[in-house]
Amino acid sequence: MQKVRVPVTADPVKSAGKQLSYLGLVPGAALVRLQDLLVEPCPDVDVSVHFDVDPQDIKHLKGQASVEVVVACERCGDAMRLPLVCDFAYAPVTKRQKATDMPEHYEPVELDELGEVNLHQLIEDELILAMPVVAKHDERECRIDSNAMQWGKIDTASEKKENPFAVLQELKRK
Repeated sequence: MQKVRVPVTADPVKSAGKQLSYLGLVPGAALVRLQDLLVEPCPDVDVSVHFDVDPQDIKHLKGQASVEVVVACERCGDAMRLPLVCDFAYAPVTKRQKATDMPEHYEPVELDELGEVNLHQLIEDELILAMPVVAKHDERECRIDSNAMQWGKIDTASEKKENPFAVLQELKRK
């Protein structure tokens, strides 16, 4: 089965009523903010999105996105492959569905002026959140041994700094 491109925008309220599902790709070139974090161009992202209505009559979209990207190791600076996988669940904020009334497992999402949500932007946000804070190789695979790293020591016995308020102290004495 050939995977198709996931639409850029979708109306989550109407799509949930029809219980639509998308299984396809989001072009990596369209994910500009994610691309800025990578060493090599981002490949196409495998995405599955399902729109539905839960038993509490809350319209929502759930899905998963996965891609393998190449980032720089923060320890050695070499390129490394990093698999990113994220699961997400959103519920649109409408006149009937307020953000404060939603269960915790749904992230509220604002609709644009056409009543649609930008799926590519949501997926890009989720992938950026799935990135590790500090990307680095496993210690056995990294060319720099973490035990051999040296950190600078602060010399506490260095020359004594002059107090900038010493002049005021002298004025006070006079």
